[in-house]
Amino acid sequence: MKLRLEFVLHWLLTLVFAVLTISGLAMVGARFGWVLNYDIATADFIHRVIAVPYVVLAFLALGQEFVRVLKNDSQLDLGWLIFGRQGYGLFTLLTTLLFIITGIILWKSHDGNKAAVAFAMFVHEKLTYIVLASLVWHIYQKAHALLWPKEQTPGNLMTQRWFKVTIWFIASAFFFAVAVIMVSVGGPDPSKQQVEAFMAGMMQAMKNSLMGIAAMDSSGQDGVVELSVPLFADLLVIALVLAAYLVLRSAKSNEPG
Repeated sequence: MKLRLEFVLHWLLTLVFAVLTISGLAMVGARFGWVLNYDIATADFIHRVIAVPYVVLAFLALGQEFVRVLKNDSQLDLGWLIFGRQGYGLFTLLTTLLFIITGIILWKSHDGNKAAVAFAMFVHEKLTYIVLASLVWHIYQKAHALLWPKEQTPGNLMTQRWFKVTIWFIASAFFFAVAVIMVSVGGPDPSKQQVEAFMAGMMQAMKNSLMGIAAMDSSGQDGVVELSVPLFADLLVIALVLAAYLVLRSAKSNEPG
């Protein structure tokens, strides 16, 4: 079975983002902690670990889009491609970069500028709501991908029933995340016990999870976090330059001749 790179990237990034969304919502506050039974340490661990393949997949998709631009094959969003120069592809490109930038700031939050951290946290959270709303619209727009196949075609993964179930599971995860937001925001204020459970979960996360690693003052040490920040910074500069180039090129192509 031959699989195109854009198809694989599309569904892997979708699955990874679903996990990031649910684990991230659990850490928003006491209103949301019930999603993972106030086990903030597990939510933090999952979120930070899964963020790594998210960044890797995002930059693979960026590289693919860059190749498309060089080949002058980036006029429209084609097939399962993730990023593009217009429409939902451009929206996904910009929001993904914002998620990565604000996520890195939050990773180093304990040693960073508190105002920058607060702003990054605000953007990271609110952007999640916006992207979730767009994903629901995107799912409805591409609802044909959810249709049960009448027969299975060899070599076509979209006609395999097990893969359709996987797609249903991923789509359900996003609808569940939307329901979590509606219930948490629209419901009653968290009780004293819920607030205490959330705070206890946060303290446990500080001790036992990757949040604790990020919080340590590791001056003079060459830890994983310290080595990753320069690498991420370099990758982000490349990504931002590419994003600016794509936007400018799209604007020029839309100018009347």
